[in-house]
Amino acid sequence: MSTPHRPGVTGSSPVIRSMQLAMHVLFVLLLAVGTVRAVQVGDHLPWVVLACAAIALWYAVGLVAAPGARPLVGRVWVLGLVGLWGVAVLLSAELSWVAFALFFLVLHLLPRVPALLVVAAITVVVIAVQLADGDGGSAAARVIGPSFGALVAIGVAWVYSRLRDESEERRRLVHELTVARDDLLSTYDELAVAQRQAGVLAERSRLARDIHDTLAQGFSSIVLLSRAGLAGDAVRLRGLIEQIERTAATGLADARTVVQALTPDELEEAPLPAALGRLLDRLHEQTGIRTDLVIDGEPRALPTAVEVALLRIAQGALANVRQHAAADRVTLTITYQDDAAQLDVVDDGRGFDPADTPIRSNGSGFGLRAMRERLTGLSGTLAVESTPGDGTAVAASVPLGTGATA
Repeated sequence: MSTPHRPGVTGSSPVIRSMQLAMHVLFVLLLAVGTVRAVQVGDHLPWVVLACAAIALWYAVGLVAAPGARPLVGRVWVLGLVGLWGVAVLLSAELSWVAFALFFLVLHLLPRVPALLVVAAITVVVIAVQLADGDGGSAAARVIGPSFGALVAIGVAWVYSRLRDESEERRRLVHELTVARDDLLSTYDELAVAQRQAGVLAERSRLARDIHDTLAQGFSSIVLLSRAGLAGDAVRLRGLIEQIERTAATGLADARTVVQALTPDELEEAPLPAALGRLLDRLHEQTGIRTDLVIDGEPRALPTAVEVALLRIAQGALANVRQHAAADRVTLTITYQDDAAQLDVVDDGRGFDPADTPIRSNGSGFGLRAMRERLTGLSGTLAVESTPGDGTAVAASVPLGTGATA
């Protein structure tokens, strides 16, 4: 019989399979030797042959039924085999040889205590048959021989049991490691999906900021200019239409920049201070607000991401001045420091309460949040100081790494 099935353990190691094969070969050889010697002696010959054939047939039944058999089936089978052997050995003492193979089968298939009791009973039967036969040899040898055989079988069975348990434990560990690896791969796949989703959300947020800082502000300027044209006279209408055209052209260029994910056109055509100056000129031309540009420190090329962020923040702040401040004057200051760059936009308009800036259904109120989100990726900060009736100051600061350049 093969190793009884244990839950959670499948298969067996090459060592275990080799020992099982050796057990079967040993039984067949001992049964063959015992049968041949019993035939030579000639006592109860027909019954001996019939008993040996019954043992061989019952053993073959066990080999066929072994795969997938329950432990109870194996125990019934081995007890039946012991019973057939007991009948055969009473007919011929020469079949005592088979007892040594029976020891291994009993110790292998029965629980420990019942197995030891059955081994002891088989040993007693062998000793009794040997003493009753009395055909040569001393009585002591006939007692010691089967006893030592039983002890050797018990030792070998114990070693076999340890090997089997270690093999099954190793297979259990391999199974657990395989499950853990599969779980790890599944977790890795889920993490990759989450990272892709986070990237998609971050890209959506970036596009929202870019659209707000470019297209939305350009459209807002066009709306304001159109309203001024509708409320004005025909003399001013041409100039307003020209401003609308320029604003729309700028919005188109910004739209292409957003789509292509390139540096803003303003920075491609001029360095940051010049681009900021053009924003102020455009604001003055469209609204009549007096504008000033102050450069503090030695201008130098900044990392592209920093220049884009400061330009977009300046666009957002000036758009707020145009739409909400009703200001007469606005000052934009760009400060170059060794380890940081700072942008300040200060106006003398009506001001507001920074703690009360909800995002409205028409999209207004998004600008300050977009500025903060844009600076977050650069480890920058945004400070807004304003009180109703006393103007507004927006300060954006971005740290620079050592030797940071574009």
